Amino acid sequence: MRYISDDGKVFNTEQECCEYERGIEVEKVKREKLEKERQSRLDTINKRYEELQTLLSEYEKEYGVRQRPYVAPFYEILDMLCG
Repeated sequence: MRYISDDGKVFNTEQECCEYERGIEVEKVKREKLEKERQSRLDTINKRYEELQTLLSEYEKEYGVRQRPYVAPFYEILDMLCG
């Protein structure tokens, strides 16, 4: 008897089919968890970047600094590293 997984792959035993489908589900859960963690970290980075911009503006107002330090946005840094 042949067993077919949800994605159409054919197996000789029910156990092989179930193990394959469990493996697919585990990988899906791992990918989703990794994506949530990645998005959370990116949100934190963006929030801190905004805080840094605010602090730089306040510093400029308080001390009258004409030359403002340049801080590259996260996406520019990624582009330089991976681009």
